[in-house]
Amino acid sequence: MKKNEKGTIKDLAGLVCETLAKAGIDAVLVGGACVAIYSDGKYVSADLDFVTDEKMEAVRKALEPIGFKKTPGRHFEKSGCALVLEFLPYPVAIGKEVPVRKFGVIKTTAGRIKILTRTDCIKDRLAAFFHWKDRQSLQQAVLVAKSGIFDLKEVERWSKHEGHLEKLREFIMELGKK
Repeated sequence: MKKNEKGTIKDLAGLVCETLAKAGIDAVLVGGACVAIYSDGKYVSADLDFVTDEKMEAVRKALEPIGFKKTPGRHFEKSGCALVLEFLPYPVAIGKEVPVRKFGVIKTTAGRIKILTRTDCIKDRLAAFFHWKDRQSLQQAVLVAKSGIFDLKEVERWSKHEGHLEKLREFIMELGKK
Protein backbone atom coordinates (compact mmCIF):
# COMPACT_ATOMS: atom_id res chain seq x y z
CA MET A 1 0.00 0.00 0.00
CA LYS A 2 1.45 3.36 -1.01
CA LYS A 3 2.07 5.80 1.81
CA ASN A 4 1.85 9.53 1.93
CA GLU A 5 3.40 11.55 4.74
CA LYS A 6 0.62 10.53 7.17
CA GLY A 7 0.23 6.83 6.30
CA THR A 8 -1.62 4.82 3.70
CA ILE A 9 -4.74 5.78 1.77
CA LYS A 10 -6.46 3.03 3.76
CA ASP A 11 -5.41 4.64 7.06
CA LEU A 12 -6.65 8.03 5.89
CA ALA A 13 -9.98 6.60 4.71
CA GLY A 14 -10.37 4.91 8.09
CA LEU A 15 -9.62 8.14 9.94
CA VAL A 16 -12.05 10.16 7.83
CA CYS A 17 -14.88 7.60 8.07
CA GLU A 18 -14.39 7.22 11.82
CA THR A 19 -14.28 10.99 12.34
CA LEU A 20 -17.44 11.48 10.31
CA ALA A 21 -19.23 8.58 12.05
CA LYS A 22 -18.44 10.09 15.48
CA ALA A 23 -20.13 13.28 14.23
CA GLY A 24 -23.18 11.27 13.13
CA ILE A 25 -22.35 11.52 9.43
CA ASP A 26 -22.76 8.48 7.20
CA ALA A 27 -20.29 8.43 4.30
CA VAL A 28 -19.33 5.70 1.82
CA LEU A 29 -15.92 5.52 0.13
CA VAL A 30 -16.25 5.12 -3.65
CA GLY A 31 -14.07 5.61 -6.73
CA GLY A 32 -10.35 5.17 -7.26
CA ALA A 33 -9.51 4.99 -3.55
CA CYS A 34 -11.51 1.73 -3.42
CA VAL A 35 -9.34 0.41 -6.25
CA ALA A 36 -6.20 1.46 -4.37
CA ILE A 37 -7.36 -0.31 -1.21
CA TYR A 38 -8.58 -3.50 -2.87
CA SER A 39 -5.47 -3.74 -5.08
CA ASP A 40 -3.20 -3.17 -2.05
CA GLY A 41 -1.68 -0.08 -3.62
CA LYS A 42 -1.09 -1.40 -7.14
CA TYR A 43 -3.28 1.49 -8.24
CA VAL A 44 -2.57 4.95 -6.82
CA SER A 45 -5.39 7.42 -6.31
CA ALA A 46 -4.88 11.16 -5.80
CA ASP A 47 -8.10 11.57 -3.86
CA LEU A 48 -10.70 9.91 -1.69
CA ASP A 49 -14.27 10.20 -2.92
CA PHE A 50 -17.07 9.83 -0.40
CA VAL A 51 -20.82 9.85 -0.95
CA THR A 52 -22.94 11.44 1.76
CA ASP A 53 -26.32 13.10 2.05
CA GLU A 54 -25.02 15.40 4.78
CA LYS A 55 -24.64 19.15 4.25
CA MET A 56 -21.08 20.33 3.57
CA GLU A 57 -21.18 22.61 6.62
CA ALA A 58 -21.60 19.57 8.90
CA VAL A 59 -18.81 17.75 7.06
CA ARG A 60 -16.58 20.81 7.43
CA LYS A 61 -17.21 21.00 11.19
CA ALA A 62 -16.46 17.28 11.58
CA LEU A 63 -13.21 17.35 9.58
CA GLU A 64 -11.64 20.56 10.89
CA PRO A 65 -10.41 18.97 14.14
CA ILE A 66 -8.29 16.53 12.11
CA GLY A 67 -6.84 19.34 9.97
CA PHE A 68 -8.92 19.26 6.81
CA LYS A 69 -10.05 22.60 5.42
CA LYS A 70 -12.84 23.10 2.92
CA THR A 71 -11.77 24.41 -0.49
CA PRO A 72 -14.05 25.46 -3.37
CA GLY A 73 -16.74 22.96 -4.31
CA ARG A 74 -17.05 19.78 -2.31
CA HIS A 75 -13.32 19.34 -1.64
CA PHE A 76 -11.19 19.27 1.52
CA GLU A 77 -7.42 19.52 1.81
CA LYS A 78 -4.92 19.19 4.63
CA SER A 79 -1.46 20.71 4.78
CA GLY A 80 1.16 17.99 4.35
CA CYS A 81 -1.35 15.50 2.94
CA ALA A 82 -1.06 14.75 -0.78
CA LEU A 83 -4.59 13.35 -0.91
CA VAL A 84 -7.71 15.46 -1.43
CA LEU A 85 -11.12 14.52 -0.04
CA GLU A 86 -14.16 14.98 -2.27
CA PHE A 87 -17.76 14.58 -1.16
CA LEU A 88 -20.20 13.52 -3.83
CA PRO A 89 -23.97 13.89 -3.51
CA TYR A 90 -26.17 11.03 -2.38
CA PRO A 91 -27.18 8.39 -3.46
CA VAL A 92 -24.43 5.90 -4.26
CA ALA A 93 -25.00 4.77 -7.86
CA ILE A 94 -23.22 2.44 -10.26
CA GLY A 95 -24.35 3.00 -13.82
CA LYS A 96 -28.14 2.68 -13.90
CA GLU A 97 -28.16 0.95 -10.50
CA VAL A 98 -29.50 3.51 -8.03
CA PRO A 99 -29.27 3.44 -5.09
CA VAL A 100 -26.63 0.94 -4.04
CA ARG A 101 -27.63 -0.24 -0.57
CA LYS A 102 -25.10 -2.92 0.42
CA PHE A 103 -21.57 -1.91 1.43
CA GLY A 104 -18.45 -3.45 2.83
CA VAL A 105 -16.66 -2.49 6.02
CA ILE A 106 -12.89 -2.60 6.35
CA LYS A 107 -11.27 -2.21 9.75
CA THR A 108 -8.08 -0.18 9.96
CA THR A 109 -5.97 1.02 12.87
CA ALA A 110 -7.51 4.47 12.35
CA GLY A 111 -11.14 3.35 12.14
CA ARG A 112 -13.71 1.52 10.05
CA ILE A 113 -14.20 2.30 6.37
CA LYS A 114 -17.66 2.00 4.86
CA ILE A 115 -16.75 1.12 1.27
CA LEU A 116 -18.14 -0.25 -1.97
CA THR A 117 -17.90 -4.04 -1.94
CA ARG A 118 -15.17 -5.53 -4.12
CA THR A 119 -17.88 -6.61 -6.62
CA ASP A 120 -19.41 -3.13 -6.72
CA CYS A 121 -15.96 -1.55 -7.07
CA ILE A 122 -15.44 -3.71 -10.18
CA LYS A 123 -18.86 -2.69 -11.51
CA ASP A 124 -18.06 0.98 -10.84
CA ARG A 125 -14.84 0.77 -12.85
CA LEU A 126 -16.56 -1.21 -15.61
CA ALA A 127 -19.27 1.49 -15.80
CA ALA A 128 -16.58 3.98 -16.88
CA PHE A 129 -15.26 1.48 -19.40
CA PHE A 130 -18.72 0.63 -20.74
CA HIS A 131 -20.08 4.17 -21.00
CA TRP A 132 -16.96 6.28 -21.72
CA LYS A 133 -14.60 3.69 -23.25
CA ASP A 134 -12.13 4.40 -20.43
CA ARG A 135 -9.52 1.66 -20.81
CA GLN A 136 -7.73 2.68 -17.60
CA SER A 137 -10.94 1.91 -15.72
CA LEU A 138 -11.02 -1.52 -17.39
CA GLN A 139 -7.49 -2.18 -16.10
CA GLN A 140 -8.51 -0.98 -12.63
CA ALA A 141 -11.46 -3.41 -12.66
CA VAL A 142 -9.05 -6.21 -13.59
CA LEU A 143 -6.66 -5.23 -10.75
CA VAL A 144 -9.49 -5.40 -8.22
CA ALA A 145 -10.83 -8.67 -9.63
CA LYS A 146 -7.41 -10.33 -9.50
CA SER A 147 -6.82 -9.19 -5.92
CA GLY A 148 -9.59 -11.19 -4.26
CA ILE A 149 -12.91 -12.97 -4.42
CA PHE A 150 -15.81 -11.23 -6.19
CA ASP A 151 -19.21 -12.24 -7.56
CA LEU A 152 -18.83 -12.68 -11.33
CA LYS A 153 -22.49 -13.69 -11.72
CA GLU A 154 -23.51 -10.37 -10.15
CA VAL A 155 -21.15 -8.49 -12.49
CA GLU A 156 -22.71 -10.36 -15.43
CA ARG A 157 -26.27 -9.58 -14.24
CA TRP A 158 -25.41 -5.91 -13.84
CA SER A 159 -23.59 -5.76 -17.22
CA LYS A 160 -26.66 -7.21 -18.95
CA HIS A 161 -28.86 -4.63 -17.23
CA GLU A 162 -26.46 -1.90 -18.41
CA GLY A 163 -26.67 -3.27 -21.98
CA HIS A 164 -22.96 -4.13 -22.20
CA LEU A 165 -22.54 -7.92 -22.16
CA GLU A 166 -20.24 -7.68 -25.19
CA LYS A 167 -17.84 -5.33 -23.38
CA LEU A 168 -17.97 -7.60 -20.32
CA ARG A 169 -16.35 -10.30 -22.47
CA GLU A 170 -13.33 -8.02 -22.87
CA PHE A 171 -13.06 -7.75 -19.07
CA ILE A 172 -13.23 -11.54 -18.76
CA MET A 173 -10.54 -11.95 -21.45
CA GLU A 174 -8.30 -9.47 -19.59
CA LEU A 175 -8.79 -11.47 -16.38
CA GLY A 176 -7.43 -14.57 -18.13
CA LYS A 177 -4.19 -12.84 -19.16
CA LYS A 178 -1.12 -13.18 -16.94
